[in-house]
Amino acid sequence: MPAPHRPRRLLRNSRACDFCHKRRIKCQQNLLDPSRCQNCVEFDISCTYLRPVRRGRASPQKTAGPGDRPNDGQNIAREARRVHPDELVALPSTSSQPPPQVGDDHQIDLADASSSATNERRSEPLSLAWQGFARTSTSAIKKLLSIYHKTVYPIFPYFDPVRLDQRLEMLEHCRSRAFFCSVMAACALASARVRDGAPSGGQDVVGMMPAQMFFAAAEEALPKDLLQSQDFDYLRGLALLALASLQDARIGAMQMYIGHYFTMLAVNQWHDESNWPTGLHPTEREERRRLYWSFYTLDVYSSIVWDGCIHFQESHAKVEYPTGRNCNEAGSAPLERSHWIVGWNFTTDLYRILEHNLSKLRTRSSRFHLVAGESVSTPTLNVSSQDRVNELYLSLPPIFKQLQPATGDPAQDVYGFQAANIQATMALLKMVSLSLEADPDAERKCSVVSDILATFHQVPKPHLRAISAPLIYHIGGIGTILGSVMEGPLSESSCCVVRDLLLSMAVLLESLEACLHRSGGAGQRLRALVARIEEYIGSRGGGRAIQAQQAANISASDFREGASNNKSSSWDGAALPDLTTQFQLPDELLQDWTWPFAMSNSYLSF
Repeated sequence: MPAPHRPRRLLRNSRACDFCHKRRIKCQQNLLDPSRCQNCVEFDISCTYLRPVRRGRASPQKTAGPGDRPNDGQNIAREARRVHPDELVALPSTSSQPPPQVGDDHQIDLADASSSATNERRSEPLSLAWQGFARTSTSAIKKLLSIYHKTVYPIFPYFDPVRLDQRLEMLEHCRSRAFFCSVMAACALASARVRDGAPSGGQDVVGMMPAQMFFAAAEEALPKDLLQSQDFDYLRGLALLALASLQDARIGAMQMYIGHYFTMLAVNQWHDESNWPTGLHPTEREERRRLYWSFYTLDVYSSIVWDGCIHFQESHAKVEYPTGRNCNEAGSAPLERSHWIVGWNFTTDLYRILEHNLSKLRTRSSRFHLVAGESVSTPTLNVSSQDRVNELYLSLPPIFKQLQPATGDPAQDVYGFQAANIQATMALLKMVSLSLEADPDAERKCSVVSDILATFHQVPKPHLRAISAPLIYHIGGIGTILGSVMEGPLSESSCCVVRDLLLSMAVLLESLEACLHRSGGAGQRLRALVARIEEYIGSRGGGRAIQAQQAANISASDFREGASNNKSSSWDGAALPDLTTQFQLPDELLQDWTWPFAMSNSYLSF
């Protein structure tokens, strides 16, 4: 009986071609076109061996022949890797074919498509390989950008939706390297949000084209020299790469792109509108304002969570707030008081107050404070800033104070996103304000934590999952406060209150971590900590041990309705005089307290 026929294996070339060598990917023979490797056929580029040969070997001469173009983006996944900084230049190509042109039925006016491209220095050309990728993946790109507008745009509105669609229809992302960079970074962020559970319905695209592929494309499209780059799309791309790195919990990469963003901003002096290119369309001016203030909030946020430096203070800004008008809206139309941008600008106001509170906090803890005559303990200023927050909040339209459920309609859900983001930012402000208080006791700390957790439990879960990773780090600040409580003296009643807050925090974290690509298991570790605390209280033989054991039967649904509505986590019992003996939790009980999402700062000393 003859042996069954087995398909011939693709053999790996003994020497990689220039394209595969530059990207450090496997170079395999193509059976249909022996003159080119498999990757060069899929990208429809010349397969050359022009780089110098090591150890004196002769350089084989290989010419390019006709080949088939890729019909989808599946094979581009081989490019899903981090690109070395030395490779952030256009790919060399010896192909005699002209760059792809748009059909005759599409008349493109580059001046109308992007005035910034004509008013600013021309960027480097996009390589033929990425031109082919952009062309064949346009449908997937449009789908991911629609997901971006549903899940990311309400908080980070970096693109005008109408203008973005117009530029995509004219295939500008297939020609402009800078616009390609910003589009790929937006796709990477949207794909990561879908992967981590954001409700959008784009799992099919994410499964075929993962976020890493778009991230690598955006990285490679970055300019080699930021000093010579004056294209606004590069600045937008850097901001989106920082957000995508935060989504993947790559904090070092996030800090790097934040630094690149502010380097480009400082070189071009774009913190002052007078230095912007002349003749900008009102839509482009609106996009720049949104990007400036949105990234300012991210800069303050990262400075609080990771003990970093604020690159540009709000007093440096000579940029107006965005108006909320899109490309198809009249420029002279009055801004409605209930427009979603009103809530978005209110969040920016909160971060400006946060910046000043953070400055006071760092001045107080600094060992190099030279103005000895001024008091660094400023409770009066703290109270005045809190009064200012309350005053601004009261003046908000009611729609931004209501945590509405997600409807699936982006025009309606944008208001729910603003309300959720406002509550999260006010929670962060409460934590920083607490650190400014003079020696707050355990009851005060736990009261703040209880209020914050109650607010987070009331936010609809779709909004929480759409905000995604940044919210996890907000909750890390709550852990910092509770950690300071557990390290101090506790009574059995106060220990039970801390226990209930830990369980409420675990429920919240588990609901968010369930979909995260990089889950730290923080919720499970909190539950393990609660179990050790209960065992320790039981070993002391106190009467409250039975109460703590009974409280363990509280369902998770009770916590979702808010810790403030739960009698076991309320402060009615804690307000009574507690005559039980105080004790210190052993250090071994807190061995798993630090988790990957904890705030790593040195000045939030609660």
